[in-house]
Amino acid sequence: MNEHGNNNEHFENHNAFSSVPDDVPLKHSGLGIASFILSLVSLVSFVVLTIVIGILISKAIDFSAIVDQNGNRTITDQEIINKVQPLIGYLVLYPLILVMEVIGLILGIVALARRGYKKVFAVIGTVLNGLALLSVFLLMVIGFLAA
Repeated sequence: MNEHGNNNEHFENHNAFSSVPDDVPLKHSGLGIASFILSLVSLVSFVVLTIVIGILISKAIDFSAIVDQNGNRTITDQEIINKVQPLIGYLVLYPLILVMEVIGLILGIVALARRGYKKVFAVIGTVLNGLALLSVFLLMVIGFLAA
């Protein structure tokens, strides 16, 4: 038999082939924490922005005055557009939120691929950012199909 090819052979230093020794406690990944924070910031930003835009539109347009009691329109489409047009600038913030989610997703995936770090924040950040992007994608598909 081959004296060097024994498969039952145990190495004295089993950490020799490991990137992280067993006795060193794992730290949280900074990229994972960044991914998690970006997911929270984008979620809160989306909710706050949607509420603010809804409040501003409801203040700009009196919805009770659009149609009279007989169902006839009292305000034209052009008047509604003129009242809402100054608020269009706020809609630019939605793509910025999407960019934050994409960056958070990328950071989360990179943090998951790194060895020697805890994966908790990376997993949570990746899942939250991924779900947010998936929901936006599904809403876009539903919007395109409805048009």
